[in-house]
Amino acid sequence: MESNQIEEYEKLLGQFISLYTNIQEIFSINLNDALKSSNYNKILSSKLIKDTEAVLSKYNFDINKILSLTFSNEVENNIDKDNYFIKYAYEYEKLLNNNIIVNNEDYNEIIEGHFIQNKDRNKIYKNKKEHEVKKLSDFIKSSQLNSHCEVLLEIGCGKSYLTDALLSTNDSNSLIYIGVDMKKNVIDRAKQIYKKYKNVYLLNDFIKFDSFDEFYENNVKDILKENNKSDKKIFLFGLHSCGNLTSNSLKIFIKNNYFKSIAIVGCCLHLLNEYISPESKSSKEFKEFYNGIGYDKNGRFLDNTLIYEINGNMDNIGYPISEHIRNNYKYLFFGRDVRNAAMLNSIENAPFESISTQKNFYRALLQKFLEDNLEEYSNIYGLGKNKYIDKCTFVEYVKDFLLQIKKKEENEKTLKKIDDLIKNIESIGNKFYEDNKLISSKHYALNLIRIKFAKIVEYIVVLDRIIYLIEQGITNIKLIRIFNNHISPRNLLIYATKD
Repeated sequence: MESNQIEEYEKLLGQFISLYTNIQEIFSINLNDALKSSNYNKILSSKLIKDTEAVLSKYNFDINKILSLTFSNEVENNIDKDNYFIKYAYEYEKLLNNNIIVNNEDYNEIIEGHFIQNKDRNKIYKNKKEHEVKKLSDFIKSSQLNSHCEVLLEIGCGKSYLTDALLSTNDSNSLIYIGVDMKKNVIDRAKQIYKKYKNVYLLNDFIKFDSFDEFYENNVKDILKENNKSDKKIFLFGLHSCGNLTSNSLKIFIKNNYFKSIAIVGCCLHLLNEYISPESKSSKEFKEFYNGIGYDKNGRFLDNTLIYEINGNMDNIGYPISEHIRNNYKYLFFGRDVRNAAMLNSIENAPFESISTQKNFYRALLQKFLEDNLEEYSNIYGLGKNKYIDKCTFVEYVKDFLLQIKKKEENEKTLKKIDDLIKNIESIGNKFYEDNKLISSKHYALNLIRIKFAKIVEYIVVLDRIIYLIEQGITNIKLIRIFNNHISPRNLLIYATKD
């Protein structure tokens, strides 16, 4: 890879970070507690939310239509050019149309609608898995032939859906497939399915960077020897490798000479161990963020993914792994909630007047209601799945919640407050709802912003990984949009080979 290509990746990363910085405050607001006083004024005063609400109103709150729009004409023809939502959407679209990310998406098949609401949920997930398996297996088979790899090693193989697809070619008997997964019951079932294959090996193990050498010596080496295969031609790959597994796989690929190629699609960014620099840790912004994280109902701190010390050892860091980000963006941090928001599906949404949207608004409003009327519970997150009955009122929703927490509450003073609220819930609840119901459109606008721009964070994480590979001397690299984003939103494939 030439130096100008490296600079292009770094430039693209900088542009994504710059765009993220403009909307960072929106991403920092947890939708469940969006209406608490700490966020309420942010929502009311945010020009971005106001402008997003205006776009929603213009298109009759048709969120699917807005998500499918491009805003080039509005900006280039000076239509609503000062609208922040349109401005940032236009900038985002330009970044996605760059010339260094290979676009291998196939949009012949489009699945629309909210997964949770869709009655054919199982069918959608079946289509999703079939689509991913076909696209990735075709890519790996083609790349394997070009790189002359003799062994396919899948980390995080799950039920090993890819096995049949990868071994369906005429010359597949010359290949060795090794699948590894941490879940023993899954591996045991897969073994029963593929027991007829003599060239398929399924192993139960938890892959970590610092223990991979031991795993290789105790398992893979014997398999290679048994089949008379070279230990210099292994193709490492993973489909939706969760959390740190993607970063660890890249580190393993770089460290060990027996890997010739890697193809990996990351997932579950909220599970990444994120390094927080000393500069970020001491900043006012991080302190405010940290103090607002909160605790669950069992008193557990809600973000256990933050790492503050490296001590020369990057083994347990999932992001950032590139020196470029650590040296040039020392004040940049995400946190679990922001990384979790990055996992939103761009089509996983619901109409403004839907049951799902009303339920989400009730949940956010409940947090504000607790802050105003039962502060003992106002800073507790993850309060459980509060029961929502179709077309129930906010008063019924809150009353059901109060009855549930009353069963487990032991403090007499708090119990009395709960009883008083239940007794007067009609008057208190109705007044509270009438005072706050108009903010529902702003809450919906906030959700649209997060859905529209969710992948910005994912692109930053993936570009961090690409630049890390370059820093480690890997020059043959491609970043590919491999799946149809309408079917599989985690569609960014990192592909690299060694000379």
